[in-house]
Amino acid sequence: MNVKSMRGRKPLEAGFSLTELMIVIVIIGILLGIVFSNMDVLDKANSQKAEQEISKFKINLESYRADNGAFPPSGALNALVSNPGNAPRWRQYMKSLPKDPWGSDYRYLNPGSHNNEMDVYSIGPDKRAGTDDDIGSWRLER
Repeated sequence: MNVKSMRGRKPLEAGFSLTELMIVIVIIGILLGIVFSNMDVLDKANSQKAEQEISKFKINLESYRADNGAFPPSGALNALVSNPGNAPRWRQYMKSLPKDPWGSDYRYLNPGSHNNEMDVYSIGPDKRAGTDDDIGSWRLER
């Protein structure tokens, strides 16, 4: 190239154009949307799993009561797995006690605190009892 043809040209400018920046921002936004929507799906799946396990506990506790005349005392969910010694017609109702989806033990109250004969519940993802995210047998009866 000769010097005359280079005089009319602008030097290349460094950096990105506004269009390129907007495209990158939109792509990042889409990726964040996908990630956060998947987190909602995971939270919902964990809640549904807890509800299903609580339903199983309720069925097994009802079977225990039918066989032995009363529910086990408060806090004694292990009576579904091993004979507590005071159940005349005990049988193994569960092979083991599962943890809730957030790694905590399920809790059991007899009598229940929600106008029920008994309550089985998970303390939920915040791992604190008595908060709005608790998932309990009283929610399944609505």
